[in-house]
Amino acid sequence: MRAPNAARFVAVFTALVASIACGGGTTPTEPTAPAPVYELKTSTFPGKLTTGGTVGFPFTVVNPGAINLSITELAPVSTLTMGLALGSWDASTSICTQQVSTSQATINAVYTANPSAPGEYCVGIYDVGNVQVSTDFTLKVTYY
Repeated sequence: MRAPNAARFVAVFTALVASIACGGGTTPTEPTAPAPVYELKTSTFPGKLTTGGTVGFPFTVVNPGAINLSITELAPVSTLTMGLALGSWDASTSICTQQVSTSQATINAVYTANPSAPGEYCVGIYDVGNVQVSTDFTLKVTYY
């Protein structure tokens, strides 16, 4: 190999190696951030309801989406129809402002609401005129 050809070979070889090392001359792009993954949470709230009573519980929604509410236990009478409500919770005043409700809630029936923003919410159960003796209950709430 002659000196001028050897020099040309080295120059071409160096340029080829440099272009491979740099990704073939393309401009690198910024990786896209993965979408956040929100974990589905389940809260259970046990309590006791008296005749004409209302009981509520606060919880925090991180990502708006479906909130599912259900009564999973009623005792001593599991066939009662109850009131079930969802509202916004004001921690400074400990007040739940009702937003949606049903007066036809029965055990294991699931009711769904869709809040539009993250924040403090509350679920409540209330007597619609059926509680004759103190009734134990458990509420189940699933949310993000």
